[in-house]
Amino acid sequence: MMGSKPTIAGLKAAALRRVVPPERPPSYEPPGLGRLRKIALIGTAETYTFAPFHDPSWEIWAHSSAIPVCPRVDRIFDLHPKHIWQGKKHWHKDYAGFLGTCPVPIYMQEKYKTVPQSIRYPKERILSEFRRYITSQTGWMIALALTEGVTHLGFYGIHYAHVDERGWQLACAEYWIGVAEGRGVTIAIPPGSPLLKNPLLYGYESHDAEGRNLMEQRANPKKFDASKLQIVDMQNPAGRIPLMKLHNGEQPNWAHSGHEHHY
Repeated sequence: MMGSKPTIAGLKAAALRRVVPPERPPSYEPPGLGRLRKIALIGTAETYTFAPFHDPSWEIWAHSSAIPVCPRVDRIFDLHPKHIWQGKKHWHKDYAGFLGTCPVPIYMQEKYKTVPQSIRYPKERILSEFRRYITSQTGWMIALALTEGVTHLGFYGIHYAHVDERGWQLACAEYWIGVAEGRGVTIAIPPGSPLLKNPLLYGYESHDAEGRNLMEQRANPKKFDASKLQIVDMQNPAGRIPLMKLHNGEQPNWAHSGHEHHY
């Protein structure tokens, strides 16, 4: 009957007959195609002062420990287990409380009810596309940026120069910088950063006239002197070197240190 209201069954039948796919919205623009996507990764080393906080064309993605030095931030990353980020932090008097009121998206291992802005990091998607070699938080950050069409990556305050970080974390960060550069991403590294900074060319400049390896001297400025090692009998408690005491007199919390030992 003309003028009658369409029925649910009629709408379903019309939908099934439709062969023309719906068009994309006029404003649709695939991420990273035909435009810049500049992302600055922020750590806490001294070169964070070079970060383009004043330039709104740069997104600011910060390590969680860098929150106190960031005048603005677009994303925060804390990919540590729950018992780690719930623990005390020397760089924030109430970090767990901050997470509960954080107004910025924060990528974590899971979506937590106590952290309203938490976003579960897409670990499975990242590992399905990239090599399973991520031994630093910077690696996770770069990998995610690559899946979102990044065109420029800046590394500010990310050094991994500490003796405990220099091997596994620095190597990972430099590997992922290479992956990004190989995909056409423009890399920005500020003056004073140790990332990708050995100026010597192996073979051409790596050895002096006497055959000494100059690159090794640069990488290890302080030579290891085995003669100064103290032999300790770990089977004899009296022969063990006592642990250094914390400045506040508390005992080290080995369960939260990443160096838990079992004897």
